[in-house]
Amino acid sequence: MSELVAAEDVLLFVNAAVTATGQREFRSSAGEQRLSLAFLHEYVRVNYRPVYAASLALDINDHNAALVVEHLLRTPAEAGPGEGRLIAARLALLPPQRVYRLFRALRAAKVNNRRTRAIVREWIAARPDPALDAVKYRPGLKTALRHVHGPAADPETGDFLFAPRRRVRYGSPLLDAYRRAHYEQGALYELPFTVAEGFAAKHGVPRALFLERIAPRMTRFERLVIVSDGWDNAPPGLAGEVLRVWRTRLDPERRTSVVHLNPVYDAGGFDVRRLAPGVPTAGVRDAEDLPALVEIAQFAEGRTGFGELRAYLDRRVEAFLKGAGG
Repeated sequence: MSELVAAEDVLLFVNAAVTATGQREFRSSAGEQRLSLAFLHEYVRVNYRPVYAASLALDINDHNAALVVEHLLRTPAEAGPGEGRLIAARLALLPPQRVYRLFRALRAAKVNNRRTRAIVREWIAARPDPALDAVKYRPGLKTALRHVHGPAADPETGDFLFAPRRRVRYGSPLLDAYRRAHYEQGALYELPFTVAEGFAAKHGVPRALFLERIAPRMTRFERLVIVSDGWDNAPPGLAGEVLRVWRTRLDPERRTSVVHLNPVYDAGGFDVRRLAPGVPTAGVRDAEDLPALVEIAQFAEGRTGFGELRAYLDRRVEAFLKGAGG
């Protein structure tokens, strides 16, 4: 029974970490989501820290991956073997704006232990285009470098960040475009969309014209920041009743495995919304995550023990680190 409870706890956390974003959704407020997530992260970190760290190798969403990293770095005295490699591998997959936001949170919390400084420095050093980061994520990069007392990638980038008036022009086309965009309207179309947007407003460029001309500089995600809640309401409870009858009348021996997949987090219940109490439910945002999530959900049916779940997570971690070159 204790192993089943542990498996259910882990599934509960993974469901939340896949679906909950900490933002307002149709059925719950941002505050409700954040409170609910804060409890789950703390509970699983304290009681199942190796599993908590291993969740970085699973298909949890970026919001929760950043929270896991933050919680692990905040508590270095409890660290287990291999955590640093997992953290570095997951940070390499996160969007840079999410990582810079994480670094700001760590600085605000005064988390500045040796492991944290090393991880931040290594992540910054591995960035493929220092000039792009200096322009697009300027406040975040400055904060991170100050926090770890690290140097910029090169003297020119360092001047751009910390002494912008030292140079009348820059050798980097991107850094110089940022300088020229303050007074030259055409230069803003050489910049990333999110940076150019501010200069377009400063110069009074009509929105339609700006979007037309900046389109080639926009990323795929800047054309999409679509949401569906997947709430069962036609009529409410009918699907759950069908599953209940199936389990009690047609398949009491559980010859057929049933797993419910749901993209919506229920902040009040610390879980995704369930169709039926007796059916394991896994949260899902991306169809590519289905095989792994179904595997995890099946551990909560009681067919296997917590040891098998730990072994499964160890295999996922090994594969994840191997794929990341770790």
